[in-house]
Amino acid sequence: MSGSPELPTRLSIDSGVILAYYLGEELGSVVKSRLFSSESRVIYHNRLCVAELFYVLCRRRGRATAIDYTKTFAEAGYSSLVSLDELDLEAGAYKCERPISLADCYVLAVAKLMRAAALFARREEEIVKEMKAKPLGVEVLFLEDYTQ
Repeated sequence: MSGSPELPTRLSIDSGVILAYYLGEELGSVVKSRLFSSESRVIYHNRLCVAELFYVLCRRRGRATAIDYTKTFAEAGYSSLVSLDELDLEAGAYKCERPISLADCYVLAVAKLMRAAALFARREEEIVKEMKAKPLGVEVLFLEDYTQ
């Protein structure tokens, strides 16, 4: 990891970032060492991120584990929930203009409103395609690029 670039201090995270940590994936060690251990980093998430975290954990590990992990994430304070009226409009604008999932549109909208970079766990084809077609208006990063 010493050769990989430094993450920005302000990040809007996708549920995949948190899931990598809770599911014990290789990327989860990057989350622990580079995101959760930094006191100077400001991390944001949105309500759809929480819903995705819960339903994926529920499907893979069961309802009780999903409740426990989701509550733990919310109470840990590693990330701040962004819930603004403008967020819905901004996410809707991304969705209106681009064939990107609604959840990913929310990550981008949080990044835009909070002047942060959008961090996704892995390169998602539709996001990369859209970035090439027309800039998204925010810096987009992929956690998998920080594993070297």
